Amino acid sequence: MRPRLTPTDTQRLVVRRYSPWRAPLTWGGLAVVVLLCLWGAFEVGRLRGGYSVVAAALDSRARAAEIAELRRRLSASDAKLAESEIARRVDREAYAQVGKSVAELQERLGVQGQELAFYRSIVDPNDQISGMRIQRLKVLPSTAPRHFRVRIVLVQAARQDAAVVAAVDFTVDGQLRGRAASLALAAIGTSSRVLNFSFRYFQELEAEIELPAQFTPQQLQIEVRPAKGATPIRQSYPWKIDTT
Repeated sequence: MRPRLTPTDTQRLVVRRYSPWRAPLTWGGLAVVVLLCLWGAFEVGRLRGGYSVVAAALDSRARAAEIAELRRRLSASDAKLAESEIARRVDREAYAQVGKSVAELQERLGVQGQELAFYRSIVDPNDQISGMRIQRLKVLPSTAPRHFRVRIVLVQAARQDAAVVAAVDFTVDGQLRGRAASLALAAIGTSSRVLNFSFRYFQELEAEIELPAQFTPQQLQIEVRPAKGATPIRQSYPWKIDTT
């Protein structure tokens, strides 16, 4: 009688688990190994050629420190340059202010000197003339076109006790339409025909005149006529506009 065989006697069933990530991980690991080998070969080649990663890193750090130092020095130089420029600007402004102050002081001293000379001429004239005389004449611009103010200052020595009574008249000589002409105060004065006055030490007189449009003034002829029949004083002045 033939014995009976069971399935376990002839074959064995083997069950294995399959992981889908094994192959990619294997290939990835191989790729990393290959890259590491290539990188190692590359580094060995650079070492044989005289290149060192450590030396390169140290050199790069040294150059970065040198660049930082140069930037610091440049910043310090820019700050010093800015300070120097500000100092020069302050010096220029200070010098300009001092120069302006000196000019104003000189101008005031000049005016005071003129006033002192004027009063000194009254008290003690250099030419020792004891009578009346014309001390100063100015022609000033007026507000309207072709209008001018003629200012005359008369003085006499302070040792004179009597008051002077007189009249001042003048003419303006020049060219009218290309011909010589003389215009009297009576013809060109806007308010005065003759300047009458009475004074003891000094007197300032002013008359406003209007000149014709085609008249070119050249000089002024001043005449001072005392009331007591004394000899008139006549003096000529060039026409000059004074803006002070």
